[in-house]
Amino acid sequence: MNKIKIEYDGSRTKKRVEKKVKAKGSRRGYMTEAQMVPVKDPKCWTVITIENSILYMPGQHLTKKQVESLCRNTRYDVEIGQDGQFKTNHSRY
Repeated sequence: MNKIKIEYDGSRTKKRVEKKVKAKGSRRGYMTEAQMVPVKDPKCWTVITIENSILYMPGQHLTKKQVESLCRNTRYDVEIGQDGQFKTNHSRY
């Protein structure tokens, strides 16, 4: 049986979109306004570790359908955790 550890990251469900808005008294004639909009098919699950498989790689982001099919598959032993549960290094360097 192949073991796979997956983390859920809820911050990937929305993305930032900037819109141009008409502005009075501005030299450019417009301002930019940022909004958070929901993503249609978010890839919220990240593969942390996987053993004996070449279909998925560590760091790969998965959709909800991909995670559900992994859980239903008898060849995989899936362990799902919250953000930061399995990853210990949050450094960007």
